[in-house]
Amino acid sequence: MTEPIERGEVIAITGPSGCGKTTLARVLAGFIPSLVPAEVCGDVRVGGLSTMHADPARTATRVGLIQQDPDAQICTLRVRQEVAFGPENLCLPPAEIERRVDRALRIAGIEHLVERETPSLSGGEKQRLAIASILAMEPEILVLDEPTANLDPPGAKGIFDTLASLREREGRTLLVIEHRLAPLLPHGPRLWVMDGGRVVLRKTTRRHEDLVELGLRGRYESKAPHRTSGSPIGVSARSVRVSYGARRVLDGLSLSIHRGEILGVIGANGCGKTTLLRLLAGLERPEAGTIERPDGMRVGMVFQHPHQQIFERTVRRELEIDGRLDDAQCAGVLEEARLSGLADAAPFSLSLGEQRRLTVSTALRTEPDLLLLDEPFIGQDRHNVAWMIGRIIDARDRGAAIVLVSHDVPLLAGLCDRILYLGEEPVDGSPSAVFAGLREIGEAAFTPEYWEGGPS
Repeated sequence: MTEPIERGEVIAITGPSGCGKTTLARVLAGFIPSLVPAEVCGDVRVGGLSTMHADPARTATRVGLIQQDPDAQICTLRVRQEVAFGPENLCLPPAEIERRVDRALRIAGIEHLVERETPSLSGGEKQRLAIASILAMEPEILVLDEPTANLDPPGAKGIFDTLASLREREGRTLLVIEHRLAPLLPHGPRLWVMDGGRVVLRKTTRRHEDLVELGLRGRYESKAPHRTSGSPIGVSARSVRVSYGARRVLDGLSLSIHRGEILGVIGANGCGKTTLLRLLAGLERPEAGTIERPDGMRVGMVFQHPHQQIFERTVRRELEIDGRLDDAQCAGVLEEARLSGLADAAPFSLSLGEQRRLTVSTALRTEPDLLLLDEPFIGQDRHNVAWMIGRIIDARDRGAAIVLVSHDVPLLAGLCDRILYLGEEPVDGSPSAVFAGLREIGEAAFTPEYWEGGPS
């Protein structure tokens, strides 16, 4: 691939899961081959600097990579330490480090988190921290691998608007790998579509309709919801309260989730969505209130970060945690999840999207009565999202209670029987009723139309 990228350009890179987007990002930033051994032909040059052969410390001042999984990037225990880590390693004067840290925290919108411990952050807060830590290095080129995957809708728009402002004021070049392209459209990106390790389409676009025509975006509609008011209760929360230190996350939350129902959970980063799933799964206990589940209920959970629930050395052994599979069964499961040929691969050698499909397959193997899904669609192309939707609907149709956390509001609008918005006052009801209520209280960013033509 030989194509110059001009200073100040915005390049949006998309394509099927596993097509090489993350590998390209690592090559551009010099991670491959200097840090990740690989056979590489060709060269990448930033000005006169070859990122393929330069010292990684020197490359880091020219190209900054914000990785797909923020946990893979965070290496200290406090937010301020994390943002200061890069500039400190450049041996900058203390005053300059302080200036860069304060500026990066402000740009990423996380000044209020400055004294927090990094393990206590939500997925979205960690993603903002990863962005801030790279901004503090002040590179000329920012390579962002799905930077908004864990961000709520206002946060996604805010990050892209801020990055675009840096581009306009300081001439920064942005290369953004994304499946959610709508927030980028106002900035007139040059679109690269990858497949099979190559760029197969180059196009300049500002229109949401272009994405739909290319099969990159559009609504997902499910079968009509069928739950009745007489459906048995699958699990319920009663007056639940949870705090982490002085920070109250859930306060008096009560809800019931019925069998044969899909409940979508939305809300701002850090509002308690993942905490709610962990409570329902029995992985945490509330400081007040109760969680009620029928005896013997089988629970399947997909964590927001796949590495938190992968234990075995091969994909096949991971699938067999809940029981052996014969060769034909294993091949069938892998083919459905577009993981064919990976039975003997180490799970951590898979892409993040592939790891997520592995954990979804593992969670579904026992046909759980309660299925808890935390951002399962991150890193998935339309084909994989459609596969996941089909499996979710199958689980609903056999009577499972399903709780689905996602920032993809248009998808939830078409898929879910109910929506729960976690805010200062929770809003719970049918999708149409909840979205109408959110418009009335000024939270339109959490409604489907916010993304239908790109944010305004």
